[in-house]
Order: sequence, then structure tokens, then C-alpha cells
Amino acid sequence: MTKFPSLGTNQFSDNSIRIADISRVLRKYGIYILGSTILGAILAATWAHFQPSLYDATSMIHLDQHSSISIGPAGASTDEYALKLQTQIVGLRNPDVAIATMKKLKLPQNPIFNPSLQQDLVSPASRDRLVAMFLGSLKITRVPQTELISVTFRSKNPVLSAIVVNTLVDEYFEESFEQRYRSTQDISRYLTTRLETLQSKIQGEQNELMTSGLKLGIIDIGSGSNATSGTSSIGTSTLVVETSGLLDQRVKAQADLYLAQAEFQNLQEHQDAVPPADVPGSLEMSTLIASLSTAKGQLASLEQRYGSNYPGLGQVNAEVSSYEHDIAELHSKLVQSAKQNVNRAQSVVDSLNNRIEALKQQSEGSTPEIVHYEVLKSQYMSDQTLYNVLLSTLGTGEIQAGMQTQVLNRFVTADVPGSRAYPRVGLTGMVGGFGGMVLSFMIVGIVVFSSDTVETIEQIEEALPVPILASVPEYKDELTSRASAGEGISLITLLAPRSASAEAYRLLRTSISLMPISQKHRVIALTSGGPGEGKSTSALNLAVVLATQSKRVLLIDADLRKPTIAQRLKMNATDQPGLSRYLSDSSVTPEDCVQRVTEIPGIDVMPVQEIPPFPSELLSQGRLEGLLAWARDHYDYVLIDTPPILLVTDALIIANHCDTLLVVARIGVAQKRGLFRIRQDLAKYPSKQTGIIVNALPFSDTYYRGYGNYRKYYGTGYGGESGDYYSSGYLSSAKKKKTQ
Repeated sequence: MTKFPSLGTNQFSDNSIRIADISRVLRKYGIYILGSTILGAILAATWAHFQPSLYDATSMIHLDQHSSISIGPAGASTDEYALKLQTQIVGLRNPDVAIATMKKLKLPQNPIFNPSLQQDLVSPASRDRLVAMFLGSLKITRVPQTELISVTFRSKNPVLSAIVVNTLVDEYFEESFEQRYRSTQDISRYLTTRLETLQSKIQGEQNELMTSGLKLGIIDIGSGSNATSGTSSIGTSTLVVETSGLLDQRVKAQADLYLAQAEFQNLQEHQDAVPPADVPGSLEMSTLIASLSTAKGQLASLEQRYGSNYPGLGQVNAEVSSYEHDIAELHSKLVQSAKQNVNRAQSVVDSLNNRIEALKQQSEGSTPEIVHYEVLKSQYMSDQTLYNVLLSTLGTGEIQAGMQTQVLNRFVTADVPGSRAYPRVGLTGMVGGFGGMVLSFMIVGIVVFSSDTVETIEQIEEALPVPILASVPEYKDELTSRASAGEGISLITLLAPRSASAEAYRLLRTSISLMPISQKHRVIALTSGGPGEGKSTSALNLAVVLATQSKRVLLIDADLRKPTIAQRLKMNATDQPGLSRYLSDSSVTPEDCVQRVTEIPGIDVMPVQEIPPFPSELLSQGRLEGLLAWARDHYDYVLIDTPPILLVTDALIIANHCDTLLVVARIGVAQKRGLFRIRQDLAKYPSKQTGIIVNALPFSDTYYRGYGNYRKYYGTGYGGESGDYYSSGYLSSAKKKKTQ
């Protein structure tokens, strides 16, 4: 009796991957995967062989991060320096630098660079296409773990590659120098104006101080508070000390004010001006400018490759507009921030000026002239100090507005390459082979995961959970070689009784004999889910191995639609009635329909003979039950070959009168959904003994491979012609009897 699990879930849909499944797939499709890999490698290598040779020339640029000039925070963080490197890389890919290089070398008129000679730098569309072509051949990367930037240009001519790289670097150095010092020049111009104003003020203060000193009899203006006159020593007062301290504070405050005003003016006049690195928003502005340049380069490249109507241009245009909008917003914020810095610095200066002016008025109205002189002198010295500070700042380039210069040096000059960089036939072949292998794996994966065909015993057990009584290895090659010799009936149990396949049928015989039975003799029906799974072959081989135990076996061909038993046993045509006439004519007895197989003692056959018009109705008339009752009394085993159970109802009608139903499932033919339907049908007969015969199992999936060469294990001759086992057994005895 067979118990079936719940049918609520479809267990055969489980696609869990096992190592055995991978091994099986590789064995089955390995030749295709290997062929695709080799084909891909050959095609790729052939394609690369006929490609034009391209040459790479490389120059190295050194960016020295330790040469920054700034009175702001010293040094640069790792992230900040990486950002500066990336900015330089984007700058090297600037379309303006590319255009300047092409103009200098007249590349649009060079047929090596511009084969069509139809593009020029005048028309915007043509210019953009030339720039995209130029940047497409340019590769700029940072050399890892160094301060070096690698600049590589690829061309069909090695000399042109080297010339373009070196010219590009020269043009970038020139443009970088101009951009780097443009803001510095503007700021310097502003500070120079301030210095001139301050110098006039200092000159006036000096004249006023000298006049006041002459009245007091002071000869040395620079002697400070220890200056002497002809009559007395001059001391200092609290008012003078306070005024001197305020004047010192005003020096720093006015310097900060001038620098803040210069930075504000620079940001206001230049949209692309970047504030100092220590100003909030500086790094963000540098990042946005670099991203905008990259997006513009990508836009030009796409337009060159796909044309102005390419749908993807809309997305890139949107990115460019977004970056431009973000830069404009951030620039506006930076300008407002710079203006606030100016206002704060002006407020501090105004406050100090008011306090100093109050002290000066106090010194003029209520203090001696000597104190007024000291106040004038302190103011003069203060303005002189401020003048010197601004002059030093302007002279050394240490401007708080943020000009942190980086020193760019040519580390390696590009030489003319001696070997081509593309194509590399060997590498391209390897890539093509890998691509072919990946493609074949994808196709095989799609085939495997979308296939409904069972490939393993585990898949059969998941779809139809009944006992597997035997797993018959595939033996087509062995049977073909033996049958070609013309040795009678083409059955593996007769032609190769020592083979693993014949042993599997003997294992099936043992499994059947161990199954409990309530009657004296056993009736066994064999069926399958569909045609071509080997049910008739299994019935014939099972009959042979049962007959070898001196059992009387009746083999009934109950496939009334497509009978094959008589043909397989090479039975001669006769007028003797068969199963179809017995079922339709009550005057025909079972003895009239049985034929003996002389080549195989112990086996009788009841063929179909005439094919009836309505097989299912004929089987349901009741004569079948009487036939099986008679067969139980005359034979030890009754084997019934039935039609496929999923195609017609004949098998279920016959199975209702049998003790055991064996389902043959062929690897690579049986369908998972078909087995699941059989499971649903058999669930209607819970008391019926059922079992599965797995047919055509790959030899590598069987247990026989554990014995190495199973033929040697069973003897030197697996056909029965030599050795002790079966050489004088059933087949030899049968031949002797036939000869006698």
C-alpha cells in the first residue's frame, strides 16, 4: 500500500541547486559549453587580428601638494588632496584644452585623426564631434598611491600619439597657470589701490607728526615714547597706552577688512571663482565644477556617437542643467557669505575707529600737547605697520581670499611607443572565450530552469513519492553492439546478462518478490506517463529475469492502441486470436489466445492481434477480470503491458484488477507535471501497491560506478559467452534445448 503526501503544494517546483545537479548539467551540456568557449575565443581573436593597430603614448604629471602658499590653515587633508587630483583630471579633459591642442597641431586637417576631413572647429556641431573624438582617445587616470597623473592618447600613428600628449600637457599648464592666477591678479589690483590710499594717509600723518614734534622740540620721530627735547624728558600716559593698543587692534582688523573686500569682489565678478579651502562650501563648489565638466564631456561624447536625436541626451542635458543650477545657487550663497564677512570686518574697524577718534578728541581738549603728539605718533606707526603687512601679503601671494596654488610638474615626457596597445589578439581571444562561456552558461541555465523534463532520481521522487524499485542504467550502446551481431531477440537481459542494466532488472525482480501479497499469484501492470519511456521494454526484461527462476510468466500486451510485444519478440504472424478477440467474443477462451515464446522457456505471450475500435469500452465489459482469474491459476506471474496512463484511461481500468502497478519514468523524457498528474490519479487508489522503475539513468548517476569497471567486476565476458556466471546458465541452456 502506498501513502501519498498532501497534494496542496507542488513539490516538484523546488529548483534548489545541488552539487550533483551542477555535475550532471556539466556532463550533459559540457560539450556545448566547451564549444561555445572555443568558438567565442576564435571569433574574438579573428576579429582582433583584422582590427587596425593603435598606439598609446603616455605622459606623467606630478601634482605637489606640499607647495601650497596660504596664510590660512597649513597642509591639506587626504580627502582634500584627492579632490584636487580629481579636479586636475577633469581639467585635463576640459574641452577648451582639447580645442587648443587641436588648433595648435591642426588635427582637423590631419587624415590620421580626422579621416573624413569634413569636420572643423568653426561649426559648433562639427567642433563638438571633434572634441568628442579627441576625448574618446584620451585617457587620464591617477597612478595609485602616488602624486602622479597619467595622461595617455591613443592613435593609429605612434608619432602622433606622443606629439598630442606632450602638446596637451603644455596647453593645460598654460591654461592652468592663467586660471590659477586670474583671481590673484584681481585681488592684487584691489589691494594695490588700498595700498596707494594708505600710503597717502601715512604721508599726511608723517607731515602732521613732524610739525607737532618741531613745536615740542622733538627731533627723532622714530624714537618712540623715549624721545627727548632740549628741556625735559617726555613720559607716557594712560591715554597714550590705551590709544596704542587700539591702534594695534585696528591694524589686524583693517587687514582682515581689505582681504574680505578683495574676496567678495573676486566672487562677485567671477562666476567660476572658488573661495579658499577653509571657507564653508569651497569643497562642494570644486566638486560641482568637476561634475559639470564631466557631464559636459559625456554629453559631447554621446552626441558624437549617436547624434543629436539620441534619447539619452535628454537625461545628460538634465544633469548638466542641474549642476549649473546648483553651482549658481552655491555661488550666490558664497557671495552673500563673503558680503557678511565684509560687513562684520567693517563693523569691527568702525568700532575701533570710533574709540580711537574719541581718545584723540580727549587728548586734544584736556591733555598736554605732548600727549597729543604721542597719540599722533601711535596712529602713524599703526598705519605704517598695516601698510607693511599688506605690502608683504601682496608680495608673497599669501592672500586670505584663498589662492592655494599647486605646483604642476611634467614628471615623464611621452615617447614614441614602439609596440601597439590595441588590438591584443591573445587577450581579446581570452575575453571572447570567457564571453562565449558565460553566454553558453546563461543559455544552459535558461534551458535547465525552464525545462519540465526530469533529469535526476530526486526530481522523480519529488513529483511522484512512491518507492523506486529499480534504476536501470542506459544501455543503448551495449544493446546496439550486441544486436548487430544478429543474436535473436534484442533484450539486454538476453544479450548481456552480466551488464549493470540486466542486474537492475534482477534487483526489480527481488523488490517485487519482497512486496506483500494477499493472493497466491501476482498480477503486475506496467505503464508510463507518456510514450517512449520504455514500459514495454521493461515488461519484456522483467519477464525474462522472472523466467530465469523457473517461474511461469504470462506477458499480456494490453496496449490495444499501439501493441509492440509481438514485434519485439519477433513472433510470426498467425490466425490465432489475441486479447482484443477474447474481450469481444465470449466463445474465445484464454487458452486460445496464449502463444509460447520458444526462444525463452517459461514465458507465454498473449498479443493483441487485431486492434479494436473502442479499446476503453472493450476493457470495461468484464471479460478482463475473468482472464486475470484464469491467469492466476496457471501462472506464477502475470505481466500486463498497458498504454501510457496520461494519454488514455486504459491503464487505470487495468490497474483496478491488478495487485501491483509499476510506473516507468525515463530520465530525459518523463515530465515533472506528468508525474504529478499520475500522483493525483494514484491517490484515488490508496490500497494499490505501486512502484517506480527509473529507466535510462546515466551510468555516472548509478551506484555501479563505485565498482570501477562493472564488467570486470562481474567477469571477463558480460554477454555470457565466457566465465562462470551465466555462461552455463539460462541463456546457454535455452540455446542447447533449441538445438536439440
